[in-house]
Amino acid sequence: MRGGIGRGRRWTGVVAGVAVATLAILLSGCELFLGPTFGRGFGEAFPSSSPIASYSHGTATIAIAGGETVVLGELPEPGEVDALFGSDIHWASSSGWHLHVTGAGSSMDPSGMTPDGAYVTFDRITDGQHWTSGFGNRCIVDVATVSGDAIRGTAACKGVEWFDALTMPTSHDGPKPLDEPKFDAEVTFEATR
Repeated sequence: MRGGIGRGRRWTGVVAGVAVATLAILLSGCELFLGPTFGRGFGEAFPSSSPIASYSHGTATIAIAGGETVVLGELPEPGEVDALFGSDIHWASSSGWHLHVTGAGSSMDPSGMTPDGAYVTFDRITDGQHWTSGFGNRCIVDVATVSGDAIRGTAACKGVEWFDALTMPTSHDGPKPLDEPKFDAEVTFEATR
């Protein structure tokens, strides 16, 4: 009986400790636990961002090695480049392919990523399913231009895998790829005002 009471007190202490830690985060901000990158490391305030450009026209191509070349001829919504976070641009095709280029033109180094670290993500809507390449791409992105007038670049991607975007788990083992063949692709992209 005493062992059961002792265990109950220990769990009460653990729960109380978690509650105190959560309260400390809420009251003191992220800097207490995540270091100076999230607070004084930026001076007195987190850096403000400013828009560099907004693009409403553009095209992109995805040339799949040994297969088709997909042309993405529209931006479903205006693409943007922000001085702090970089690009957020989305091209689409009528056949269900989508391409996102994020991070191009960024002025910050988020969590060890290099500044101006552009990132490419593929999405595809097929047979009522949403496939995504997620964040595990092995793409080398080369951004030739990021300006108020245009963004242009290329990407060389190797061994891209598809995942189910709607059921992608967040576990320690990582998401499990769909039973689809990996592919290599050469990408070109451009967006203008």
